[in-house]
Amino acid sequence: MTSKRSADGFPDKFLWGGAVAANQCEGAWQEYGKGWCVADINLYRNDVAFDKKYNEEITAQAILSAMQDTQGVYHKRHAIDFYHTYKQDLKLLAETGMNAFRTSINWSRIYPNGDELTPNEAGLRFYDALIDEIIANGMEPVITLSHYEIPLHLTTAYSGWYSRELVDFFVRYCETVFTRYQHKVKYWIIVNQINLIVHESFNHLGIAEDKVSHLAEAKYQGVHNEMVACAKATAIARRINPAFRIGMMFADGISYPATCKP
Repeated sequence: MTSKRSADGFPDKFLWGGAVAANQCEGAWQEYGKGWCVADINLYRNDVAFDKKYNEEITAQAILSAMQDTQGVYHKRHAIDFYHTYKQDLKLLAETGMNAFRTSINWSRIYPNGDELTPNEAGLRFYDALIDEIIANGMEPVITLSHYEIPLHLTTAYSGWYSRELVDFFVRYCETVFTRYQHKVKYWIIVNQINLIVHESFNHLGIAEDKVSHLAEAKYQGVHNEMVACAKATAIARRINPAFRIGMMFADGISYPATCKP
């Protein structure tokens, strides 16, 4: 696809935008039928060095303990309350001149446990309203489908992405949202930073280390299952709306020299 280039060299339809994820900003973690997701047990710890604060492995028992913990700080449960303030927040973003906004749909708002046969209508209505507001503010919605928001039930009752059943569960979820928002969303990112499983292992794959016999092997199988699910979801998306633009989000770590000396 070609488009005209403006004087500064960028295509005339180049998307300039801001980006967040549902788990980073929404809050409202138990409202309107939302289920537990992996982000809801992400405990803030001030005894860990800043450069070591990437995702650690976790056991099924630790998950249950986190779900019962009322004293720890689980900041992603509340975040910035974007769920209730998105209209004001999007208006502020639009004032910067941005013409795109990337966010994610929290899987556990649509399928609270992940393995239901029918979706949570209240969750779908929220994203209807959110996407409408993005468009009303002159921005193109760019939607991620899996951004560290796997329903926690898929970890405790199954073994996260190591379980082959998740392929069908994820495809059902994708088909639901592709169908629902087919006339509102053109740009889709199926999985966020699929190459970051070393640093975002549990957040990404939802595999509790004590539910598998060989964790490293389970991770490789989990990524394989995830890729199969993405391929199936993409095929369905093409049938629903051939105009969809679908891709992945890859992490890119830029290194800077300590000095200017060669």
